[in-house]
Amino acid sequence: MATFFSICQRKKVDNVYILGNFLFMQKKKKEKTGYHHGNLREAILDASLDWIKKNGVDSLSLREIAKKLGVTHSAPNKHFPKKEVLLATLIEQGFIEFKAYLESSGVEMETKPKEAFIQMGLGYIRFANRNPEIYRLMFSHTIVNFMEYPGMLKAGQEAFDVLHDSVRLLQAKNVVRSGNSLEIAYMIWSFTHGFVLLSQDGKLKGVQTEIDIQNKSEEDLMKSLFLMMGEGITK
Repeated sequence: MATFFSICQRKKVDNVYILGNFLFMQKKKKEKTGYHHGNLREAILDASLDWIKKNGVDSLSLREIAKKLGVTHSAPNKHFPKKEVLLATLIEQGFIEFKAYLESSGVEMETKPKEAFIQMGLGYIRFANRNPEIYRLMFSHTIVNFMEYPGMLKAGQEAFDVLHDSVRLLQAKNVVRSGNSLEIAYMIWSFTHGFVLLSQDGKLKGVQTEIDIQNKSEEDLMKSLFLMMGEGITK
């Protein structure tokens, strides 16, 4: 006797099985999505930076980033075992980019030292204004023990060395007075950093001064103040 299955035709068309007068749908295997081993670290860094820009540093968590990327909550741990490691890496990357801004802005330091030095100061401002969240993170007290992150320390020192080396070059060219080059570099850094924070917080507007702050662009204002400051160190 013929069985039910022997008399029914069975065909498969695009994952649909035709069994007699019945249709059976075969569910496709879910394709794997998310980030493979080769790009998860970069994806975490990018997503974290985006999070900081929108929500700030305090609310950042590895669990939320994992959720955003569609990976398990433990997946980021291989690259960043704790939040501080992630933040230290973001700071390190920030200083590397910061250094690149300073170097590219002061590229004519050998041939046009004074002009190039001012341009370096403007490069400092451009970096800070284009990356305000990461800039503030770089100079924050977020990291408890700096010595645990040598890569971050190295990147920060190398960025500062661009300024320090420029001061020594300007001294050699008789553009900046002789003296302790490190102290002069600290003074210039302190001035520029303070200017950036005051400007970002809107504290410079409304200040009564001979310089027309209200109608100057930020870069023009920086040039004016930098030249005024320079009167104390230039010949």
